[in-house]
Amino acid sequence: MSQYGFYTTYTHEGGGFDLAGLWYAKRKSGRAIVTDLVACHECDMLFHRDDIPPGARADCTRCGGELYRNIPKSLDRSLALYISTLIFMIIANFYPFITMQTSGIEATSLVFSGGLQLYEFGMEELGMVVFLTSILFPFICVTGVIYLLVPARFGHLPPLFGPVYRAVRVFETWSLLSVFMLGTLIAIVKLQSLATVNPGLGMVGFVLMLISYSAARANFDPEVLWQYCRVKQLAHNEVNAKEKVVTCHTCGLLRPDRPDLHRCERCSDSMHHRRTRSVQKTWAYLMAAAIMLVPANIYPVMTFKQLGLGSPDTILSGVLKLMSEGLFGLAFIVLFASIVVPLLKLTALSYLLYSVSNKSDWRPRDRTLLYRMTQLVGAWSMVDVFLVGLLSGLVSFGLLATIEPGIGATFFCAAVILTIMAAHTFDPRLIWDNTTLDENGYPPPQQEEAVTLEIVGTHR
Repeated sequence: MSQYGFYTTYTHEGGGFDLAGLWYAKRKSGRAIVTDLVACHECDMLFHRDDIPPGARADCTRCGGELYRNIPKSLDRSLALYISTLIFMIIANFYPFITMQTSGIEATSLVFSGGLQLYEFGMEELGMVVFLTSILFPFICVTGVIYLLVPARFGHLPPLFGPVYRAVRVFETWSLLSVFMLGTLIAIVKLQSLATVNPGLGMVGFVLMLISYSAARANFDPEVLWQYCRVKQLAHNEVNAKEKVVTCHTCGLLRPDRPDLHRCERCSDSMHHRRTRSVQKTWAYLMAAAIMLVPANIYPVMTFKQLGLGSPDTILSGVLKLMSEGLFGLAFIVLFASIVVPLLKLTALSYLLYSVSNKSDWRPRDRTLLYRMTQLVGAWSMVDVFLVGLLSGLVSFGLLATIEPGIGATFFCAAVILTIMAAHTFDPRLIWDNTTLDENGYPPPQQEEAVTLEIVGTHR
């Protein structure tokens, strides 16, 4: 545990922050801190930011969410890794990804071949989703961060740094490189019985790109940017004890709540106590996703023909066929990602919405954890969409063997996108608006009690 102590007299008044409830820090270190205040994006708690050891992470003592990290040499590390990612991205997209050989026929696929093949099959919307999530959005994220970090390396920020940072944060959610890689591995295993499958230089580049991109995101600390910004973070002595504070959920800027405050001064995103009509929008996305899942499971997602013979497969029949072929591991992955995860996500978000609408105060920390899990696993359902695209792009041997996408894949893709949008529309702070913390060991309102900031893990 850490030596950094926090004290609180917490009160919450219907949204936003009340500085009577500020968690003040006892500074036991002589080192300077980057900013004075930091807000938890999941429970709306306000903390006094203090130094933590290098490589450590500070978690919210109320809900367990991450507040900030201390990443040594974050600027140099993340810049080097993002540049490496861009180099590997070029290799991955311009060199052969997979090569198939069977009966003297050879087929070579590039990363964009799956999306292109879906487009040529008349499924333009599905091909566009594959292209955006596997190529364009990751490219925007990587080049956007490099655009921000290179000038920061020389002590200043580039023009339009706020909108660029906001775009990077938005597109990170839809950059599904790891899901695409899982779909590739499933496709390779599935095609072993049909042909000889050889990974190309593009796949090597893709694997290296995925590794460097994950490392770059883990080493990137936005504070390396904001230290060069003229708009500074709010300090506890800049507001009085009864004044409410609102936070920007994109860049973390805190400002006193004013009637004319609509946009963040740093990144230009909207600022609000709670997401506007969060419950209604989330319900709308969930109901639309539930409707889309019906035809997604009724209509075929693809048709495999070998020597002119074959039949369309739905998601469930595809799982059963994998099991009949002895591929139980792949069958379990497809079953979990394509059927179990969407249903669990619909159930979990529906329960969270129900509990929030009924102002439940039951186990708010556990409900927040449930929300985090829905965000974490939701995008992995896209593996089926990538699998259909990869197989369609690879298996086109004329009369020998072909794989054609079905309309069910389009409905399934729409359902997955809607569930992801539902998870990001839901405001987890609503869970904490009507809760008491005594039963979980946290200090009750208007009662001062010492608690300790959690220092978790070591960043390497």
